[in-house]
Amino acid sequence: MIFSKGFLMVLIRVLLIVAFSIGMVYTYLETELSITPYMFAVLILIVSIELTWRQQSQERNWASFLESVRYGDFNRTYEKKTQSKKLQEAYQLITERMESLHTDREAEFRLLQTVLRHVSVAVICYRENGEVVFTNKTFNTLLELVSLTHIDRLAEDYPNIHQAMTSETISSSEWIDHKNGQKLLLKSEAFKLKGKAYTLVSLTDIRSSLETKELESYQKLMRVMTHEIMNSTTPILSLIRVVNKKLIKEDELVNLGPKDQKNVATSLEAIEERTSGMLKFVEAYKQINRSIEPHLETVESKVLIDSIAPLIASTSAIGIRTNDQYKGTLEVDRALMAQVLINLLKNAMDAVGGLEDPMVSLKIYAESDHVVIQVEDNGPGVSEQSISEIFVPFYTTKKDGSGIGLALSRKIIKAHKGNLEYARDDGRSQFTILLSHQISLF
Repeated sequence: MIFSKGFLMVLIRVLLIVAFSIGMVYTYLETELSITPYMFAVLILIVSIELTWRQQSQERNWASFLESVRYGDFNRTYEKKTQSKKLQEAYQLITERMESLHTDREAEFRLLQTVLRHVSVAVICYRENGEVVFTNKTFNTLLELVSLTHIDRLAEDYPNIHQAMTSETISSSEWIDHKNGQKLLLKSEAFKLKGKAYTLVSLTDIRSSLETKELESYQKLMRVMTHEIMNSTTPILSLIRVVNKKLIKEDELVNLGPKDQKNVATSLEAIEERTSGMLKFVEAYKQINRSIEPHLETVESKVLIDSIAPLIASTSAIGIRTNDQYKGTLEVDRALMAQVLINLLKNAMDAVGGLEDPMVSLKIYAESDHVVIQVEDNGPGVSEQSISEIFVPFYTTKKDGSGIGLALSRKIIKAHKGNLEYARDDGRSQFTILLSHQISLF
């Protein structure tokens, strides 16, 4: 068995104490030298003190080492005389490792601070008492600040932001109106670090993004409107020229023969038809542009399905599969929601009209904190080029379509604080309505 140096040193001192004790007892009992037992007693005391000092030195080194780990101070020295070589090496290795981890953590923290300072999103972190821990350059620039020590300093110049940050019911995201027409998206997250509560808040100026999206929407709308208007005005202008040529010669009306009269009548009918088409287009534009305010009422999902089934059955021989897994109530405008479902179901039936085995289904089910209403068909679906356009007003792939059905349907669902989405899954087209906070089971 191989013993460490430290163990041998302690063992030697214990053996010395035992030997000196035996010597003290022996000289006291067997010899007449009265001073000898006292000499052994002094030796025992010296060895005991030295052994105690060595043990306390070990404890001091351990305490110092643990404190250095606790406070991240790795520049402390230890009493090497009382340490074995292996223990000294262990101290050194652990200290170097902890120092390396501490350095890496400091480097990562500085890197994170550098990244946050340069991101285009305004970021602020503050404690539970409102004391500010960190703000980045974007935050200071957005609010025109040099520095900020407490969020209460925002109350006077930026009451909306201050109110959102100090509200007891602060949400994870919130829209805030800022100066010069800016629209800020405030996102917050509370967390704890070493038992202390912190809140991290980000502010994003989304005005430019909204303006870009709005411009894109207007461009799409104007492109469709231009197409529709040109399709109507070009033939009208051409027909007017034909009629004018037939009726007027040298600034005088001419008598028409039967054939010319028929041609003029046909041209006038075409002009009337195209003009009526333009009027319908304008009416459709007014319809899609008007504001929608749903009058909510409690409607059973089964009653809603049953109310539209006869209307669909009267217009098509294609049967609709229904699956009401929800069997609860919805807070919706019954008439508007029925209008949306009828439009989606008619589109689905048009899509499967030429198939040998057509399938159209209507499903209602609960998912998390919202209700899902899904219309599905096995038709060819929407082309990849058209997916981004199908909800644009007046865009249509149908020969006789108006292009307002899906746009108006999405607008109605948005008015219900929901969403209408299209997806293609497993060879089937799915139009899905998501209605949040609607869970109300029987």
